[in-house]
Amino acid sequence: MDRDTDLFVQAFWVKCRDVIRPELDRVIDELKSAGHDANVSTQEYSPVADKLPDIGPVLTLTVHPGGAEKGRTLQFHGDVAKRDLEIIGNAGKPTHRHDLAAVDEALTRREIADWVAATLT
Repeated sequence: MDRDTDLFVQAFWVKCRDVIRPELDRVIDELKSAGHDANVSTQEYSPVADKLPDIGPVLTLTVHPGGAEKGRTLQFHGDVAKRDLEIIGNAGKPTHRHDLAAVDEALTRREIADWVAATLT
């Protein structure tokens, strides 16, 4: 992995730890209180195709509404090639892109709230 890629991936995980994950944890508590199953998973970046669904790095919120078998996902994907953050909803296609440096609590809260409203209504 080259230096620029390594720095971007590191910055992505720092942003996840400091900004995105605390908001996901907050909404998971709310979702669980409302009777839904919810969890977060991660996938590391690998420059080699390894048969995983995404090239990574990815932080994924999965919600099973009312305990349903089929989950719905919201992904925060670090697009290494474009050096930005993709927000990917249930359809599996990027719905929004943001400069990683611009991602803050307000933007993260809004992205999650919009997805939850569209997914669970």
